[in-house]
Amino acid sequence: TADTGFSNDANNHYLRREGINAYIPDNQFRSRDKTFIEQKEKYGKRHRDTLKGIKSVIPASEFTFNKKRKTCRCPAGNDMWLKNEVITSDGKRKLFFEGKLTDCRQCELKHQCMRNPSSADTREGHGRQVSITYTNGRTA
Repeated sequence: TADTGFSNDANNHYLRREGINAYIPDNQFRSRDKTFIEQKEKYGKRHRDTLKGIKSVIPASEFTFNKKRKTCRCPAGNDMWLKNEVITSDGKRKLFFEGKLTDCRQCELKHQCMRNPSSADTREGHGRQVSITYTNGRTA
């Protein structure tokens, strides 16, 4: 048996290759277990008291991703452009999206959405950036 911190594709591939029968909870097991359904409401997110100097923004979970079409829509309803796509050696895909400058400049959510809202105001700047990582098919 092992702690959740040991749950990753490299360890899982090793265990499978070596034929080791191991029990390791994945990083999302609490989100599926009804026992923990009220945990975040009751206790909040962990380690929020140790954050210093990092402005909290609208999280990536508030963005709408479509993995099949490789699209993303921001909370204000604007389509974002696919900036980059990376396929890792273990079969994971990571899609990087960025908000269009013209959309981010005029957005009323800009100050809640971006850590540096003024970056959208210059021609060389950037809109809000988000990414999603996923796998196609089963992992080890």
